[in-house]
Amino acid sequence: MNSQNKIRILAAPGPVSYPLLAYQMKNKDIEIIFGKEGGKDVDAVVDSTVSLAKRGLRIDFITVKKLMLISPKLTEGKIGVWRKGSAADVLIRAVIDLKKVKAELVYSDDMMQLVNMLKNNQINAATLSSALGKGEAFEDLLNVPGSCGIHINSREDKVINAYMEGINIIKENLEIAADYIVKNLPMKISKEFVTGVLKTAEFNVYKGGEFREFYELVKKYSSN
Repeated sequence: MNSQNKIRILAAPGPVSYPLLAYQMKNKDIEIIFGKEGGKDVDAVVDSTVSLAKRGLRIDFITVKKLMLISPKLTEGKIGVWRKGSAADVLIRAVIDLKKVKAELVYSDDMMQLVNMLKNNQINAATLSSALGKGEAFEDLLNVPGSCGIHINSREDKVINAYMEGINIIKENLEIAADYIVKNLPMKISKEFVTGVLKTAEFNVYKGGEFREFYELVKKYSSN
């Protein structure tokens, strides 16, 4: 297919991109550009809802829910946070402030380190992917529209159809889809993590909206 006719999507290389990669298993009419900068010269941008809000991009559709949670539950004390400046960081800052929870945030760039710290009682709770633990989802703790979403510039029907077909391909054969996703992501990640996310987070396509309160929340609690 002529590359000019392909659907071009700028995608964060996280779970939000998994259905698009699965779609590529059977279809050649899509080009995924992994990254988090720009987005004016593509048909769509897919990223976390926090990242889309930070970038001032409209959230036209919600695609993933219940992806990030506080495990085992929101509590006072030390809370491990995956990556300073991440969506998890923004949301946990908002939660502890709005719910008046006395907590010290402990940062790590390795989510498995947070899991181990939790097991060893070095921290009282942690922000984790749904693949790595159970707990309270940010959607249940805050007025968060969802974990990930899509900003549409053009060709809405084609973008959404590709995303939905990708979800269906994953449902048809999770193992084969997970193998393909792992091999085609721009970073090394375990198949166990990918399958864990696909089994525990909620993948679908929901109509978005203005989400003014959410945009204000992200702006207020984003670290400089």
